[in-house]
Amino acid sequence: MSGMPGDTMKRIFLSFYLFIVIVLMLAIFVVIPLVDHYAAAPFDAQFNQYYRELVRGPFFMLRQDLLQRPEQGWAERLQALQPEYGYPLALLAISRENFPQTEIDRLKNGEILVSADYHQFWQRVDQSNYALAIGPFPSPGINSLLDIWTWGLFLVLLGFAALLWALPFWRQLRTISKTALALGEGQLDARARLPNSSALLPLANTFNQMAERIQSLLTAQKELTNAVSHELRTPIARLRFGLEMLETSSEPQIRAHYVTGIHQDLNELDGLISELLTYARYDWKEFRLKMQEHAVAPWLEGVLTELSRKISAHLQQAYLIDDQLVASFEPKHLGRAVGNLVQNADRYGNGLIKVSLEQQDQDLLIHVDDDGPGIPEADWERIFEPFARLDASRNRESGGYGLGLAIVKRVVDSHRGTVTVSSSPLGGSRFTICWPRNYGR
Repeated sequence: MSGMPGDTMKRIFLSFYLFIVIVLMLAIFVVIPLVDHYAAAPFDAQFNQYYRELVRGPFFMLRQDLLQRPEQGWAERLQALQPEYGYPLALLAISRENFPQTEIDRLKNGEILVSADYHQFWQRVDQSNYALAIGPFPSPGINSLLDIWTWGLFLVLLGFAALLWALPFWRQLRTISKTALALGEGQLDARARLPNSSALLPLANTFNQMAERIQSLLTAQKELTNAVSHELRTPIARLRFGLEMLETSSEPQIRAHYVTGIHQDLNELDGLISELLTYARYDWKEFRLKMQEHAVAPWLEGVLTELSRKISAHLQQAYLIDDQLVASFEPKHLGRAVGNLVQNADRYGNGLIKVSLEQQDQDLLIHVDDDGPGIPEADWERIFEPFARLDASRNRESGGYGLGLAIVKRVVDSHRGTVTVSSSPLGGSRFTICWPRNYGR
């Protein structure tokens, strides 16, 4: 493991360095020649004329010198003059063996021919059948040595620049790597801290968000496990006590009493487990609500009509929106959330519940008011935690498992909404569900 940081540094440096070198090689040996070829093509005529003017003087001097001698001595004369020139001189017969027909015609018209690389030139000697050739011009040998030194120095400087770039990059990656290792070892509060100018800052922010999510999930799981173990302990203890009393008692009436208690405890356990599964399902990765377009008022009226048969309190309804107003929501699960709030109000209220529906801008609000003792403001946030316990008027003896409001919050969160609690005009508590009317648009 100790060699891994150095290996990572080498990989980052070499990959970046080789990438830059390959790009430069492609640019120099492929892109630039192609650009030169295609970009220079429209200017061939200008280049040819430029080089013709350069060699016109040497051609004139050589022609004048050769014309003072018989044609049979021209080759010998060029050999004699060769030491005075820094480039090759030659005499070629104007024939199909040395020139294509088009160039023969141009030579006979007195033109100076220019090679494609502008290094060699030909011109007819007066009206003879020979052409005087100049070039190709030699390249100075020092250029190759200079190129080697230039390229060597350039690659060294490029390597140094790549190292300067890779070093902070590697340090930042090492910071993220160390944070990931710390997180894996159980340090859930470990976070990757990078400067705002870092190119890896978006990656670090995403990593930190993931770490926060993992920390919150593990913390919630731990709290839920502790709460579940606490909630299960009481009915299990009662079951054990009932079984012990059944073993020691012989009176039929006493035994029947304990059997009834055991059944009640089993029903309580079954209900608790069912609520736990429902609560956990809203946090499953695979769980996704299928939003649908519905008229809100008729839907809510149907939910409340069904609930009125299950509660003992008097249920009032107020609809402050158009009956045909359509919104996007999942009717079954949002109905479950409303049902939990209404049943909660029935359990802790004094016989009166009011449910109202209204619209504020692009949000829809469902208020559930009761006339019970209310909830202290200090507990307005905590009430939505699983198994939250408040005062004696809202304990387990009143019924329920302490998960109803936690389920409501999960459902409303899935609608990108909020659920809050406040004081009710009826004297008790007001629970408000708020969600965007046009979810997902």
